[in-house]
Amino acid sequence: MVKQILQIENTESSEFIPKILKGFQDILNKQNNTSKDDEVLLTRESAAEMLSISLVTLWKYTKDDIIPAYRIGTKVRYKKSEILLALKQMNKF
Repeated sequence: MVKQILQIENTESSEFIPKILKGFQDILNKQNNTSKDDEVLLTRESAAEMLSISLVTLWKYTKDDIIPAYRIGTKVRYKKSEILLALKQMNKF
């Protein structure tokens, strides 16, 4: 995680308060736009197909905590949103 430091000197609050409020508003809008489709639980087969990988590779990613999995009884499920997030993290340079 990257830390960002904001240093404010000789600035009136009337200049930066609107920017801070806009930042919060953008964050809230982004969270509200999260699709319900992203919270769908996928089977192992569906998750592997979505990533175009084998079930063995999916198991390895799960074992290495790259993609979180949820056990429901004897079945394993994956959240679509977490798969997409893991994919983004894996593709960072």
